[in-house]
Amino acid sequence: MVYPRDENSVFYNPVQVQNRDLSVLMIGVHARMRAERRWSRAKRKELRRAMLQAQRDEVGEDELKNEGKEQRKARAARFERDLTDAVNEAREGVDFDGMTAESAGTDDGMTIFEALAASGLRSLRYWKEVPGVRAIVVNDLDPVAVEMCRENVVRNGLEGALAGQQRQDGGPPVPEAEDNDASDVMKRRNPKQRPPGLHLQVGDATHEMYVSRLPPNVPLDQMNATQRDHQRPQFDVVDLDPYGSAAPFMDAAVQSVASGGLLAVTCTDMAALGGSHPETCYGRYAGFPVTRSGYLQELALRILLYHVSVTAGRYGRTVRPVLSVGMAFYCRVFVEVHDDKAGVNDLSLRHGHLFQSAWCPSFHVTPVATNDYAAARDGGTLPGDGGKGRPSNTYRNGRSPGDEPVCGETGAPYRMAGPLWTGPLHDPDAVGRAIACLEAARENGGVGPSGASPLHPLHTANTLHGLLVSASEELNDVPLYYQLPSLCSQVNSSTIPKDAFWAALVNAGYRVSGYHKDPTAVKTDAPNHVVWDVVRAWCREHPPHQEEGIQEARQGRQAGAAGDAGRTGQGPGGRRGGQDTVERGPDGGRLHGPRVPRPEEEGDAVRDEPGGQLGAEEGGEREEQAEGGRAAGSRGQEVERV
Repeated sequence: MVYPRDENSVFYNPVQVQNRDLSVLMIGVHARMRAERRWSRAKRKELRRAMLQAQRDEVGEDELKNEGKEQRKARAARFERDLTDAVNEAREGVDFDGMTAESAGTDDGMTIFEALAASGLRSLRYWKEVPGVRAIVVNDLDPVAVEMCRENVVRNGLEGALAGQQRQDGGPPVPEAEDNDASDVMKRRNPKQRPPGLHLQVGDATHEMYVSRLPPNVPLDQMNATQRDHQRPQFDVVDLDPYGSAAPFMDAAVQSVASGGLLAVTCTDMAALGGSHPETCYGRYAGFPVTRSGYLQELALRILLYHVSVTAGRYGRTVRPVLSVGMAFYCRVFVEVHDDKAGVNDLSLRHGHLFQSAWCPSFHVTPVATNDYAAARDGGTLPGDGGKGRPSNTYRNGRSPGDEPVCGETGAPYRMAGPLWTGPLHDPDAVGRAIACLEAARENGGVGPSGASPLHPLHTANTLHGLLVSASEELNDVPLYYQLPSLCSQVNSSTIPKDAFWAALVNAGYRVSGYHKDPTAVKTDAPNHVVWDVVRAWCREHPPHQEEGIQEARQGRQAGAAGDAGRTGQGPGGRRGGQDTVERGPDGGRLHGPRVPRPEEEGDAVRDEPGGQLGAEEGGEREEQAEGGRAAGSRGQEVERV
């Protein structure tokens, strides 16, 4: 590759090798899944016609027309099951890897758009390493960069793939891409596809995407004048890897991807997404992060996905995250974009607000809206609708965190953040395929993204394998996480061993996992009070160190807490009021986190000063309400059994 030697050049960044390797891998996985979906749709359509005809011949038209409503429903359900079984049976023995590779020479091949090509390294790797690629549009605003791309194409022996150049196989020249889709060339050929090959062009990436919004299923005779004269076909893959934020390109990008296509986005502005400049983040992504939060790596991904999903929703499109990861100084997401106007209505169920305690790591994530079906999906039951026994699909406003206007552990006010994406970050099937591809390649001495014939080595294959395995083990339906050292430092305690903390939560009936970017992360569906119960149990066995001047700090608690109670509306005697559950210094500043018991305190009840009770009576009441119907008892007793 050729790229400038200038130290300030942004043309080549060695740190991005992992980004490019991951992109090659995931686009290859997407190519195979795309081929499978296209084959399945065609086969399902074919078998449906044959099975319907067989059903009419067997039963008879008159009998089918005279069936009752329940009989028709039962027959339709059986028919769909049989159809699915027939399609799955037909899948056996189909060589999808070969089908994917062969599609590069047909209209079924993929078209990729690299918006900001720079040296063209990424596009050259896609052309050489990703199966099923028919055309790549290599775009950059700088003419010097595009000329450098052309030189790199020649240096890699791919000049025959350039549009308008003689091919190495002796076939006819690849035609140049026309600027006007209404030209005679485009009228004669299939208007759904760009000409095959590498297309190097100098242009504004946003403009190119805005004029590439022609759906691939619109026949030429049904196009309106604007589509026919000014629009080009959509892309199967759009790759955005800017220097900084991808927000300026997002509106055009979500429109230029074909339905079912892949949108790959890199954002390096972690100072904004991570909360160092929350006002900048809100201006770019319409989401407000939490400053100095422990879960900033995941929150950045969820704010970015929220922005992508809202932008796509404006055009009747939904997104399905395939892989969302944080790497080095940036985040990278791969999402599929689908035409789904009905699914846009459910966006409010996958968006939420974050409520972070001002004094401790406790947090709540609440949905923007909910309905009976969403509640049932989250573990509830389907309630009746006005006594009619039918669930309601009415979308209702979300609620604040439970019945607690303030933090249940410290009495502190909440800091509100978001909105953010609360749905899954990954597609388990796609991630599993990528892992299998890497493992198969390891045995064969190379990597083939389709998983068939490993040919191209990935420099960071081992690192990617660890990243993907970690991502596959995450709780996909639980947003955000705790940091174990942060929990323990809040109570001035030594850090709990990770295995012991996880075992305590699992034995209490909850799920737990890590997070791929943070080795100290604890991702769990356990509520805040259960997490702190585990910390309290640890503190009983390993008493926290007492800081000097603790008695003086206690004497100044009332003065500092009085001001907090005035702000939060929690007076003396209020439920676990903030004035009694948080250690405060003489100046009113916070000194410690949630109250922990001392060894000399007898019994299982953990009590603070009057008005801040954290005893067994309240713990027993909350345990009765916990998921799984655990037996009532003090929280201390429950955790110690764990």
